Amino acid sequence: MGVPAGTNSTRRSEEFDLTALSRGRANDKTPNWTYGHEIEASNPDGFTTPTSKEHPVATVSEDALPERDLTQDQQAIEKRLVRKLDLIFLPLACISIIMKKIDQSNYKAAYTAGMRDDLSLDGTNVLNWLDIYFTIPLAIFQVPSILMITRVRPSLWLPSLELCWGVLTGCMAAASSVQPMYVLRWLIGMCEASAWPGTTALLLSWYTPREMAKRQAVYLSASYVGSMFTFAMQSAIHQTLDQKAGLPGWRWLFVINGIMTVVVAMVGFFLIPDYPEDTRVRYLTAEELSVARQRLASCGKRTQSREPQPIIPLLLKTLKVMVSWKFCLLFLAYAPWAWSQQANAYFNLFLDSLRNKDGSPRYSTTEVTNIPVGGYAISVVSAIAFASLSDRLQVRWQLAIFVDMVQLLCTSILAAWPANVGLKMFAFLLSYTTGINESILIAWVGDICKDNPTERAVIIAWTVSVMFAGNASMPLGLWPASQAPDYKYGYKVAVGFCVVSIVGIIGFRFFRS
Repeated sequence: MGVPAGTNSTRRSEEFDLTALSRGRANDKTPNWTYGHEIEASNPDGFTTPTSKEHPVATVSEDALPERDLTQDQQAIEKRLVRKLDLIFLPLACISIIMKKIDQSNYKAAYTAGMRDDLSLDGTNVLNWLDIYFTIPLAIFQVPSILMITRVRPSLWLPSLELCWGVLTGCMAAASSVQPMYVLRWLIGMCEASAWPGTTALLLSWYTPREMAKRQAVYLSASYVGSMFTFAMQSAIHQTLDQKAGLPGWRWLFVINGIMTVVVAMVGFFLIPDYPEDTRVRYLTAEELSVARQRLASCGKRTQSREPQPIIPLLLKTLKVMVSWKFCLLFLAYAPWAWSQQANAYFNLFLDSLRNKDGSPRYSTTEVTNIPVGGYAISVVSAIAFASLSDRLQVRWQLAIFVDMVQLLCTSILAAWPANVGLKMFAFLLSYTTGINESILIAWVGDICKDNPTERAVIIAWTVSVMFAGNASMPLGLWPASQAPDYKYGYKVAVGFCVVSIVGIIGFRFFRS
C-alpha cells in the first residue's frame, strides 16, 4: 500500500508486542482484540477499509478508553512521534487554513481598497454574490474531495488543489470587470472544498482520542488567527505596494496572497504525511510509524486505506450515509450550532450603531474594527482550554451541551435586545467562547466512527456540505443589512438553532448507547 519495496519485512520485525498494551487486564474494560478483516465483515454501514492482520484493532467502548501499558522505550518513541506531528504537520495545516481564510475573504479588503471604484462595482449586492459564488461550490465539492483522498495520496491531492486556488487567487488581480471574478471565485471555492475535510481526516488518522480535540482546536484557532490578521495584513500590502509597477494596491493584494498560497502548497507536497499505513515522509522513522499504527489500534481506531473500491458502489454507500442515524444526528448537533454562530458575525454593526448623547459615534472606525478582533482572541483561548479539558477527561457530549447552553444564553439575550448596552456587549463577547463545539463534535465523531475512517470522513463532509449550503442561503433572509443591528428574526432563529443542536447531541449520545 505505497510502502517502498523491501521495507515491509524490516518494519514487521520492529513491531512492538501488542499484548503489552493490554497485559494484566482481565476486567470488563479489556480490549477485545480483533483483526481488520473481522471488523470489515461486521461493519453495518457498508464502508470497508482493509487492515493488515499484523495490526489488530481493539474494540473499545466510546467512554472507556483503555490505559496503554507501554515500556519506557515505547513511550519515548511515542512522544517523539507526537512531537514531530505537532511541530511539522500541525503547523503546516494551520498555515494552510490561514491562507484559506485569507484567500476566502481578501475580496472584501480589495473592495474597500479601490476595487469598487476601479471596476465600477455596485455596492452590497456585488459582495453578496462574490460570497455566494464561492460558498456554493464549497458546499458541493466537500464530499467528492473527501472521496478522492481515499484513492489519491493526500500529499498529492491537497497541495495540488491548494496550488490551483493560489494561482486562481493571483489571477483575480487581472480582472477588468466583476464577471471574471464570479468565475474565479467559483473555481477557488471548488478547490478550497478539499482543505478543511481533507486535513481533518488526516488529523483523525494520526492522533488518538486523548489528543484529537486539542489538535482540532489548534487547527480551528488558526482560522481565527487568519480572521484577526487578514485586514491588517491586507492594509499593509495596499499601503506599501499601491501603484508599484503601475498596479493599484488592491491588485497587489491578490498577487501577494496568491504567491503566499503557492509557497505553502509546495511545502505541503513534502510534509503532508498521508496515512500511517503508507506514508512516505522522511521525517518519520520506521519505529515511529510502527508505534503510530499500534497506538491507534490500542484504542480501537483504524486509519484510512487507499485500496480503491469500485466507483458506483462507493457512491451508493456515500449516499447511504445521508440516511444513517450517525449523519442525521450529527447534522442536528453540528449544523444548527454552526448557523447560530452567525449571531456574533454582526458584532461590528452593533458597535457601529452605538451613539453618544450628542449623536456622535461612540466608537471610532478603528475601534469598530479592533474590538471584534478581541473576540477572536477569546475564541482562541477558550477553544484550546475547552479542548484540552475534553481530551484530558474524555468528555465530548457533556461539554458540547454545556457550550450550546452558553450560546443559548447569548442568543436569548440578543433576541430580547435589552436596552442595557453592557448586557448586549456581554452576550456578544461571551458567544465567542462557543466556537469550540466544532472541535469537540469532530473529535466525538472520530471516537464513534473510529473503526471506519472512510465513513467518519464522509459523515463529516456531508454535514459540513449541508451547513455551507445553509450559510449561502440564510444571511439574506435572517440577517439583512436593512434590519441591523437588532434583526427582526436572526437572533430569535439562532435561539431555536441552539435548542435543536442540544437535542441532536442528546439524541446522538443515547441513540449510540
